[in-house]
Amino acid sequence: MDALSNILEFIKLKSAVYFKSDFSAPWGMKISKGPYAQFHMIVKGKCLLNIHDGKTKELYAGDIVIFPFGGSHWIADTKESQKQNGLKVVESIWNNNPLFKGNNFSTTLICGHFEFDRSVEHSFIQSLPSFIHITDMERKEFSWLESISNLIMQESGTDTMGNAVTVNRLAEVLFIHAIRAYILQNTDETGFFAALKDAKLSSVLKLVHNNPEKNWTLENLSSEAGMSRTLFANKFRDIVGETPLHYITNWRILKAKQFLRESSDPIVEVAEKVGYSSEAAFNRVFKKKVLKTPAAYRRTTS
Repeated sequence: MDALSNILEFIKLKSAVYFKSDFSAPWGMKISKGPYAQFHMIVKGKCLLNIHDGKTKELYAGDIVIFPFGGSHWIADTKESQKQNGLKVVESIWNNNPLFKGNNFSTTLICGHFEFDRSVEHSFIQSLPSFIHITDMERKEFSWLESISNLIMQESGTDTMGNAVTVNRLAEVLFIHAIRAYILQNTDETGFFAALKDAKLSSVLKLVHNNPEKNWTLENLSSEAGMSRTLFANKFRDIVGETPLHYITNWRILKAKQFLRESSDPIVEVAEKVGYSSEAAFNRVFKKKVLKTPAAYRRTTS
């Protein structure tokens, strides 16, 4: 499994599609900062989006916008249109009494949210931007992103068997594809996403993620990357933002927390699965990182 897939499993991604609805002008929604990653897909027409820094963007049919950390924003047909509370808009549609009905068609939107565990201590979370905008042209550059977004557009708003579950699962795939597109377009030279785009670092991350129990050293890691020890260590640190061994320790602790939560394996076996030859050594490192012993952590999460 590649490194990105590993992380996506950890964050326990879920999604909910609120509605697919035709809005007649004038219309507007104001969305407050919240715990979920909000998203909007423009199916037909166009509109304006104002993000937290005050910038206003024009959105067109086929555009997708995502707020990974649930940032506040408004979306409307014009700047001057009154902006209704987003929750009120959702409730009105669910109650079959939409606020923006009428004959003056302006825009068709699909809106919803992505839910994921932001508390996961990994540089993937820190690398996520506050706002992602994928234009229709960019969406069509990636056939896999275009396919999944078209499926959501087709399925949303219908009343076929299993539709609600289907649309929500498709939306989870949409989030993954949107992140993939963002990584491929990302021009930053540092950070976790930059490391994923580097063939040598990406191969090392994959090995570490899939084999945390191995005795990883700078020597065998640099050998896997086909680089000298010094060059590898410096490149990893400069791009990822931490040393290879520090990254490995953090990944082992993440995996250990997962094993402790999701299995009843004895702690000594958990220690072995994440690369510690003794339970005592595992306990010391785990307590230093988590501020609890493995046993105490298991009790609080069971």
